[in-house]
Amino acid sequence: MRIVGGIYRGRKLNRVMKETTRETADMVKVAVFNMLENTCEGIVLDLFAGAGSYGIEAISRGAEKVYFVDKEPQAIQTIGSNLKLIKEEKKGLLFLLSYEQFLKRIGDTHFDLIFLDPPYKMDVYVDTIQTLDHVMNLGARVVCESKRDLILPDEIGSLSKIKDKVYGIKRITIYEK
Repeated sequence: MRIVGGIYRGRKLNRVMKETTRETADMVKVAVFNMLENTCEGIVLDLFAGAGSYGIEAISRGAEKVYFVDKEPQAIQTIGSNLKLIKEEKKGLLFLLSYEQFLKRIGDTHFDLIFLDPPYKMDVYVDTIQTLDHVMNLGARVVCESKRDLILPDEIGSLSKIKDKVYGIKRITIYEK
């Protein structure tokens, strides 16, 4: 697993060596960031962060700050070590919380880009996007990584589906506010 673009392109990232954590393949990250037009500005939320590959990729491509949320201590430790590898510890805020705990404590931070990559058995996309709707800036995007056969609605709250592509066993759906 590596950073596929931006100023840290080619750097290898540490993995979370747990069966409960699924990594995003580099080719899928390339496709996602191509769909996002290769840049990331503003504040990013990497919910269900795992090793933090989406959020760290966003830092490499210009994100100002990334909120990394995962309930697994080993995942949060891995994200911390990956941020150290690229010397960007100050751009990452680490939250050892379940996604429900984080959503209850979110406060008034507003996001420009959100990555939702929960375990595939958890179909929490619609409810999570509806909960996050009020903390998204106009033009914010939400990237959902799901299993191939999960087709999400065209509209969720004030967001509209703008992309929907299948890559092997994964589906990438992108919404915009």
